[in-house]
Amino acid sequence: MKLTNNAIERLIEEDDPIPVVWDSLWDIWAPAAEDIGEHYAREPTAVGYERTLLDVYSEFYDILADRCVHQASIDIPDDGAFVVMDAMSVREASLFVRTLGAKGFTPNVGYSFSTVPSETTPYRDRVGYSDLKSEHKTASVKSQDPSLDGDEQLIWCRYPDALLESIQEGKTELSSLDEVFEKTERALLSIVDQLDADRIVFGSDHGYVRLDSGHTFGVSDRWKKRLQETFTGGRFQSVGEVDADDLVEKGYVAEADGFYMPLGRYTWPRRGKYSTYQHGGLSIHECLTPRIEVTHQ
Repeated sequence: MKLTNNAIERLIEEDDPIPVVWDSLWDIWAPAAEDIGEHYAREPTAVGYERTLLDVYSEFYDILADRCVHQASIDIPDDGAFVVMDAMSVREASLFVRTLGAKGFTPNVGYSFSTVPSETTPYRDRVGYSDLKSEHKTASVKSQDPSLDGDEQLIWCRYPDALLESIQEGKTELSSLDEVFEKTERALLSIVDQLDADRIVFGSDHGYVRLDSGHTFGVSDRWKKRLQETFTGGRFQSVGEVDADDLVEKGYVAEADGFYMPLGRYTWPRRGKYSTYQHGGLSIHECLTPRIEVTHQ
């Protein structure tokens, strides 16, 4: 998907460009393809969209960072439960919509925000997760077949993040993605089947970017070296620990809330085995997260 002149004008003229970008993302990933491999093969289209977005409207990322700082939240419904699917991105959201539809639900889909950096611990701190746990019955799901009481109001499911982290450079990714989705779907359905709630909201603490071949932004060797010197193996650094002002000036890095983070799909060489599915930076797939609500009939 490429931004047309009309789409660019709408993006810039709208008082709030976030819904415009979310709608474009959803158009890329929904409806889900029947075959999991074909579904995730849409990634180059998503990369192209973000490349164009960054080129023509880089100011969008300032707006996105501000929302991540001020609007990340967990809104537990009074008559139901909130389920955090760790690292669920828009990609998985469209697949889950199909899964929930097959179960007889009519999912209502929207968006929410990670925080910056787009990592679990900063997100939990931002939304006051410790306080929420003390106020609501909670559960942690770490297997595909969890055992719930049914009256939990807040559930943290470690999938798909725990599975994505295991996909490393040099391994077969297509079969791994199949396995990631199948195991995550099994956990999600088990949660739905066991919860006795009128409403269930599925959210995410952050998404992720794919940094395997063909899914990154081009950058010269000189600036790859600077990115590597600055971030080494992660996707964020405290402004008190490094100086990345030159990378900010070049448009490769954003500074927000005391952190430097690479923008979009900029990456750099890494040593040894590493996960090609990463988060912590400032991109639309990391920071603009899905929100799915279903209601029991």
